[in-house]
Amino acid sequence: MAHDEFSLIRQWTSRSDGQEGDGLTVGLGDDAAVFSPSPEMEIVACCDAMVETVHFLKETMRPSDIGYKAVTSNVSDVAAMGGYARYALVSIAVAPHWTPEECQGIYDGIYAACDMYGVKVIGGDTVSAPDALHLSVTVLGEVEKGRPIRRSHARAGQAVFVTGHVGSSAAGLHVLLQDRQEQQSVTEWSGRWAKLIAAHQRPVAQVKAGRLLLESGVCGALNDVSDGLASELWEIAEASSVSICVDAALIPIEEEARACALQFGKDPVEWAFYGGEDYQLVGTIEASEVDAVRERFAAAGILFSVIGAVEAEQTAAPKLSLRTGESRTALPKAGYNHFKRRE
Repeated sequence: MAHDEFSLIRQWTSRSDGQEGDGLTVGLGDDAAVFSPSPEMEIVACCDAMVETVHFLKETMRPSDIGYKAVTSNVSDVAAMGGYARYALVSIAVAPHWTPEECQGIYDGIYAACDMYGVKVIGGDTVSAPDALHLSVTVLGEVEKGRPIRRSHARAGQAVFVTGHVGSSAAGLHVLLQDRQEQQSVTEWSGRWAKLIAAHQRPVAQVKAGRLLLESGVCGALNDVSDGLASELWEIAEASSVSICVDAALIPIEEEARACALQFGKDPVEWAFYGGEDYQLVGTIEASEVDAVRERFAAAGILFSVIGAVEAEQTAAPKLSLRTGESRTALPKAGYNHFKRRE
């Protein structure tokens, strides 16, 4: 893609002009951004990368979806600490087969997500790549001093919960991949499975839920569902040195996802535990506070489901198990693994 780098950067990031104020002293356009955190707040920082053919395909994600999702995944990490996002830095490495118009679409998605979450783009970098597009977003957020919710504070007797529905993104991806095999165009990816496709292409970070949990003061551990429910629960179990048991019958799965699984011969529970990219929040709270927290979530219009319990504490061998009816099985430590060898 032989174009003037600086003119393209100005074009793609023009919406960041004149954003100074509200703690931002120097924004995009200088050597670095300068900002001040709000009083009584700590800075929360996170970074996620998206790589073509690893995290997305042109056939399953529009350019704007790619940009939107890159921001959302980071905002979700901040939400899992009980915080909220404020600023973003965007670095993109553009492969030759990507046009300036497609890259503009990526930035349109970035700004759409930033508008949704109240985030300002304050810097980044643009370079070329030999064969695949790489997009890396760093988000800087805030949380009250001394109050971030961590993975490591689950305790025996606490209830395990999840917000929203899980498995929908994996179901949507499955539909998109089926369409790809049948060589359907992106304009045909709608209809019966539109809700599932939207869950994959345009997930929503649970910022309000994270803030409600922090304000409640009764949340033990918290994580966001990026790599699958099993992976996130394992991270909590290991960080907290506890054992967790969840009930398959209590996992909140959309009816559309169940219908999709039935049509394609898949297991919706498998999608929920190992699909990932739902960006819901999973964690633990004091069992005595479940009803009060559920009421607060209901008032905010957010689904809150208790799916299990923390059973053992200070164990040298944390465990994660799944109860299905009268049987109980160990859940393997799995989720999306970027470094797993592929044949």
